[in-house]
Amino acid sequence: MEMKTYLDLLKILPKTNCKECGEASCLLFALKVFSGQTSLEKCPYLDQDLFPQRTSLKGLSFNQTLENLKILREKFQSLDDFIERAQDLGCEPESTGRGVLLPYLDWLIRIEVNQEGHPTQLVNLSGETLDPRDEILLCNYFIFNGKEPLTMDFVGLESFPHSISKVKTLKIYGEDPLVELFTQNQPKLRSILQRFRVKDFQKDTHGFSFLVSILPKVILKVVYWEGDPEDGLPPGGKVLYDRVALNYLDLECLVFCAERFAERLRC
Repeated sequence: MEMKTYLDLLKILPKTNCKECGEASCLLFALKVFSGQTSLEKCPYLDQDLFPQRTSLKGLSFNQTLENLKILREKFQSLDDFIERAQDLGCEPESTGRGVLLPYLDWLIRIEVNQEGHPTQLVNLSGETLDPRDEILLCNYFIFNGKEPLTMDFVGLESFPHSISKVKTLKIYGEDPLVELFTQNQPKLRSILQRFRVKDFQKDTHGFSFLVSILPKVILKVVYWEGDPEDGLPPGGKVLYDRVALNYLDLECLVFCAERFAERLRC
């Protein structure tokens, strides 16, 4: 069975969080399998005959370990003047005054703040659990604390320094899945996109493009072209970033933004 991401494995796990594998949840088990920290055999409810080739399991494209997350959490929770920083990054104060609200993908994240003014935890108000990759992205967004105004001039990932290895990852985990989704769901595409903070949707005879806010200061321009079957041209797509995007996130996080957007579209 071919599996491209930990989500493919998660779909066939029992999702009961029984802990018989030794992990706290099925989500954590799937993440650790893909990062090589545990094995499929640890789950007693998986049909092992489905996995004759262990090499078909591919590593996470967002290649951060849980140890990275622990370090980032510590940095995040020690940030000073957090409320002011959060407002500069597009958050809204919560009515209680004990936190801020952050739009992220099609979610709203509550960030609790303690009496000393430090952030304590991230809570997804939809009730869905944030996985470690989401937390890494969100912590980095506040740690980077980008100041340069967005230009709304969008460029390919290859325009950024040291991005050669990431361009292929973006295509495999972000652009190709988006092209597949758009090709299969064109009649209902606009209704699917309504959950997200999408604007400037433009359609022509060859395809369409739109802007989507992953975070208030991280905006992607998504371009899709339909191709021409008669000429043997397949459909294609491209994800573009604001020219100053590296002020707000690193390359891995920027790639993950496109990957996570594709994943959320499938939900």
